[in-house]
Amino acid sequence: MENNDIMKRLLQDNGQEQAKKSVSTSKSQKDEEMHISRIRVVTAKYKVYIVLLLIFICMLLLEWIPDIKDSYNSKQNAFNQVNSQLAWIRSDIRQAEDDMQYLWEIKDNESSLKTCLNENDRETCLKLPESWMVWEWTGKKYDFSVPLSYLQLHSLYNKKMPVDEKKVLKNLNEYLIKQYISWGSRTRVGDILKISIGDPNPVTRWDTHFFQVPVDVTIEFTTIGDLTGFLYNVEKKMVTEWEDRILYKIQSVSYDIIASDQPQITDIKMLAYYYHDERFENMDEESAEQSAQDQNNSDQNTESQESTQQNSKSNSDWFLNKIFKS
Repeated sequence: MENNDIMKRLLQDNGQEQAKKSVSTSKSQKDEEMHISRIRVVTAKYKVYIVLLLIFICMLLLEWIPDIKDSYNSKQNAFNQVNSQLAWIRSDIRQAEDDMQYLWEIKDNESSLKTCLNENDRETCLKLPESWMVWEWTGKKYDFSVPLSYLQLHSLYNKKMPVDEKKVLKNLNEYLIKQYISWGSRTRVGDILKISIGDPNPVTRWDTHFFQVPVDVTIEFTTIGDLTGFLYNVEKKMVTEWEDRILYKIQSVSYDIIASDQPQITDIKMLAYYYHDERFENMDEESAEQSAQDQNNSDQNTESQESTQQNSKSNSDWFLNKIFKS
């Protein structure tokens, strides 16, 4: 009996323990399921939030991307324009430096060029810079058109009248109408009968520094050689005195070649070119003051002549420097 009672109690205790274990197991399973369900709910919420955030970001991007693209394109275009302008500026600077070097080269060889042209000195001509030579179908030869034009270009500005007519008359009467002879004297190639000087006009509509002046001359030539001598003086010769130089371009010549063995009255139409800047208006006054000061500080004869030549040279340098800086 006692053994049976003991067995019953043991079975009852075992059953109670198993019941407790089953209850705790079921409870833990429920807790785990609830935890998993909570995680699933939270995950679903975050997924919804992320989807909504992505939709919002996409809407913002769709609204901003066109503006950003336009802004980028405009800035890129501006950058390209700046680079292009810088390239042009660098090119202009290099060209200006080359031109400056060329002009100073002309100025340094002014005396040799004058001897070459006016005296037809071949040895002196061959000593001029090779950069002045050009290729033609007959071979390589010198082209003095640009150096000569630059050195002949001067100012015809006058405060009292539109053009310095006195200078034009002196240039025609003392230089262009005369012919150089081998031993140094000069004879006239013709008789000037009439000179007509027009009003200055800008070379181009937008030009404010370079002007052209119509100059019509009526000259009586004895032979066609005299006519060609005058034309050669205009186009190929260099006036010795710097302040008397004028750059001309011949427009037309009325001459009867058939009657070239007879004296003829010829009408020649030319354009005189000159450079003027308002900063040059006081050039003559400054030159005159400096000339007077140099003469007062120099001696009467030889020293006076040397100072005058140096003053003329300094005035030439002053004018060329002004042109370069402008």
